[in-house]
Amino acid sequence: MTSIQTTKFVGYRWLDLFNLVLDVKSYPEFVPRCHAVRLLSCRMTEPGTTIVVSRMTVGFSVFEVSYANRTTADTIKRQIRIEALDGPLRFLNAVWRFEPRDADHTQLHFSVDYEFSNPVLAAVASRVFGAMFSEILNAFERRAAQLFSGRNPTGAAHKRR
Repeated sequence: MTSIQTTKFVGYRWLDLFNLVLDVKSYPEFVPRCHAVRLLSCRMTEPGTTIVVSRMTVGFSVFEVSYANRTTADTIKRQIRIEALDGPLRFLNAVWRFEPRDADHTQLHFSVDYEFSNPVLAAVASRVFGAMFSEILNAFERRAAQLFSGRNPTGAAHKRR
């Protein structure tokens, strides 16, 4: 099993970041090694909770893996959970937590645990997944800068902790 955990303080509103993470269909535009996302369903199950089921294709060069996942977004808990439903993974569980620090700053927490079902595939694909997940917070911060900098009065004053 591989586990990655990272935290970052960013100069954007938590709800803007939350919606950015929930917008899975746009991932191929900015998430490293994410080649395609196909939305299978999207529904609100109760106030504040949205469930998105999608099929994601990630990889590099000619090597690609595709898997379905369920993304459960809870605005009340300020949390987004992602769970693989099929594909080459024995399991994949990722969690985004959004901790507002003030009106325009958020402490982002990202963690992921995953394991491939096939040891041969794990030997090849684990580097791709490891690199993708290690860079994910930076990719989302760059995307937030593109989308939200004009609305953020603190501009580029991002702190790293």
